[in-house]
Amino acid sequence: MRGPGVRLTIDWRMDQSALARRAALLEREHELERVRAALRSAGQRAGGALVIEGAAGIGKSRLLEEARLRASDLGVRVLVARATELEQGFPFGVVRQLFERPLLEAEAGERDRWLAGAAALAADVLTGAPTASAPAPGPAAGDSGYAWLHGLYWLASNLAVDSPVVLVVDDLQWCDAPSARALAFIARRLEGQSLALILATRPLDPALTPAAAALVADPAAELLRPSPLTHAAIGALVAARLSAAPDDRFVRACLEVTGGNPFLVGELLDEAAARGVAPTAAAAADVGAIVPRGVANAVLLRLARLVPAAAALARALSAIGDGAQVADAARLAGLAASDLEAAMGALVSAGIVEPGGTVGFTHPILRTAIYGELSPAERQRLHHAAAAILRERGAPVGQVAAQAMRTEPAGDHGAVALLRDAARDALTLGDAAGAPEAIAPLSEIVERGEDADAIAAAAIELSGMLFYAGRAAEGAAILRRAQEQLPPGDPARQQLEIALLGISYTSASARREGDAAIAARREPDGLERGVLQATTLATLAMDEVMYLRSASKAIDLAARALAAGLPLELYRGENWAILALAALAAADGLDAALRGTDEMLPPARARGAALTVAIILALRAIIALRRGDLAAAEADAQAAIELAADLLGREAVLVLAVSVAVLAGLERDETPDSLRRLIDRSGAWYDTDFLPSSQLRYASGVLRAAAGNHEAAIEELRGCALDHPAFGGENPAVLPWRSAAALSLAELGHHGEARSLAADEVRRARSFGAPPAIGIALRAHALVGPPAERLKRLAEARAVLAPSPARLEHARVLVDLGATFRAAGQRSAAREPLLEALRLAARCGARTLERRARAELAAIGVRPRRTEHTGADSLTPSERRVVELAAISGTNREIAKTLFVTEKTVETHLGRSFRKLDISSRRQLPDVLAHAAG
Repeated sequence: MRGPGVRLTIDWRMDQSALARRAALLEREHELERVRAALRSAGQRAGGALVIEGAAGIGKSRLLEEARLRASDLGVRVLVARATELEQGFPFGVVRQLFERPLLEAEAGERDRWLAGAAALAADVLTGAPTASAPAPGPAAGDSGYAWLHGLYWLASNLAVDSPVVLVVDDLQWCDAPSARALAFIARRLEGQSLALILATRPLDPALTPAAAALVADPAAELLRPSPLTHAAIGALVAARLSAAPDDRFVRACLEVTGGNPFLVGELLDEAAARGVAPTAAAAADVGAIVPRGVANAVLLRLARLVPAAAALARALSAIGDGAQVADAARLAGLAASDLEAAMGALVSAGIVEPGGTVGFTHPILRTAIYGELSPAERQRLHHAAAAILRERGAPVGQVAAQAMRTEPAGDHGAVALLRDAARDALTLGDAAGAPEAIAPLSEIVERGEDADAIAAAAIELSGMLFYAGRAAEGAAILRRAQEQLPPGDPARQQLEIALLGISYTSASARREGDAAIAARREPDGLERGVLQATTLATLAMDEVMYLRSASKAIDLAARALAAGLPLELYRGENWAILALAALAAADGLDAALRGTDEMLPPARARGAALTVAIILALRAIIALRRGDLAAAEADAQAAIELAADLLGREAVLVLAVSVAVLAGLERDETPDSLRRLIDRSGAWYDTDFLPSSQLRYASGVLRAAAGNHEAAIEELRGCALDHPAFGGENPAVLPWRSAAALSLAELGHHGEARSLAADEVRRARSFGAPPAIGIALRAHALVGPPAERLKRLAEARAVLAPSPARLEHARVLVDLGATFRAAGQRSAAREPLLEALRLAARCGARTLERRARAELAAIGVRPRRTEHTGADSLTPSERRVVELAAISGTNREIAKTLFVTEKTVETHLGRSFRKLDISSRRQLPDVLAHAAG
């Protein structure tokens, strides 16, 4: 016997019948053309995805084999994988099949080039489960999963730079879910790439294999369904295999028995040939009896005719599964090296297995038939022995565990440790947030566990899963219950408290679960550092905002939280840095908030932490809106919306980003109808328990008012006054809904109610002390109040807003002030605020307000020079963010990695932008942008 891991080189030759069977490929001209087209798309940088779907035996694998053969003629590199039932539960198994071998066989410099940049994020997936270096709780589900997908896409893209690449995957129906998600991610980003996907699958049940089913249904993938063979094709096969012109009735009988399935036709004819059946009319009646139990009987009869060593090897292979190394299979079958060559040659010649250093059955049906004939005892023996052989050789833990899981429990501590290791890797790589099957065992650990660290880790993991499954209150209750089970002073209690504080600003029900813990928190000493101190400060900062306390205190607490080491990562159900920066933004610490987002964004992009990036972009969009930089607000909001499409945990991103896109769009002169379609198209919705979604309710109410539907606007805006302060409805610095509702009430003639609501907002805004909120409230109070008091209140609002970074609100008050002077006949007094308003509105990109300022100036006889919306102001949000990066960074490829888009997208946006800007070189971009900013 050879030792474990020794590769055997054996000359296996197929007999003529096997070669003839392999050569036959009838009535597949259309399918072959689609395969060739997919290969050409890679060679022509027009990558595409082709999915071949059909029943077992319809010829999908033969088409993939043709793809491999024809690819070499076109100079296209082929990376191949085949999903198997055995390893379906282990994450990224198919992805590893595709990419591991090229990376292992590459020279060091080549490998480094392929794994450069964003592709480095895929290294953990391909070299084993990542080690957990960060303290619990772990990174947000949308971040780690997206980073791996992003890295795998760029690895494939880097490989395709050297030469066109096609990824070929067979039996997608057994693909592990993370690999299926990775393939779908790649499939949606093939435009402009020398990269193609060709996949084969049986019809899928979305309930059983949602990730693979989503890939097949994706519009980015072309779906090809091969048809059964016709009577004519079967006649040709009969004539070739049985060496005689067949009678029509014999052919018809073959068609009826097999349904035109090419594989079954081949098996039927092989058995007929073995029995010496002639294709005559008389023999037609016997066709149905040849395979009475379908293909299984034919396979087993064929196997019985082979030498005993071949049968033993086939049984071993059926247990160990496709992709087995020859040496492993030989040891499992108990074969000596002298017997192995003959056994393997017999199986190859019989068309049962494929030749190679690692072997697989020519069709999954064959493995199923042979495995199905094993007795329970023999299966147990083979799987137990296979696990031992693989473990001894140092095979990947998931591969060993696949064997151990098919043995009966026997109190084997080694097997238990192995399965625990495999489960930990699967959980780490599989991104199982919200997986129902994970909830029960984690709950068991929380309720009955004895180890404090294990209880805390399980509770934190489970709370994150429940959060992403829309069950945040249950997640908070789990954390609180776990805390109660641990003794005072145990370090694990601190981890649980941090997690409970974090989840408290995600949902109202979760907040109620955490209210007692938050009420018990006291402001740490200013010199203290640490995660608990920092997170406590962030929580207290946000409470200052939500409970209408003090803007200056909120800014102080938020700044101290960041200085004390507040985690910048996004964690499951938590958002620490986002809380602190949001508190700064609400309290008018806009410059500090903007610096914070700008510091967080580059490292998050480098890590591929897409959920973190999307939420930071959404928050930065809010800050830009409050500062009056509408183009930047729209660009960041649009980027966040586009990125959120692929993310778990996208709800927070969408409600914030869509809200900003609506409010900025109104100021940028977009129509209410188009913005309502944006809300509907984005998938953002209002959730009565999800705290951030009150932002969407406010934006929708303002949008209804802009469309003239003031009754609906008032109803929606009043809905912002929810039963828990954490929704933000108490503080006009978070949601100035009372001002907006007051303006709509005045439009409907309800002046008393409008003045009362506006006065209430003024009182609240003064109490909190943030200048923008005070200015907005004073403006509304002026507009709905007695005309005699309007100038005084508007002047007060102007004085409050002038020093603030909130340029847009300042401009709005200036227009109202000028309009009030003009209405009172004071033309000279109106001129200065209106001209200043026009300047600020143009600087903000507030076209609606700019048009109103021009109309008021025209009414007093002033006609300033028109502002042409050309240059940088003419760019779309997507074009603007590409242009801004192109002005400071390198290639299209680098920009694409930074923005999580394709090179083709960058190329398209730059081409359009250059035409709009009337420039021909990237070197001109900094001057263009500087001019626009000035």
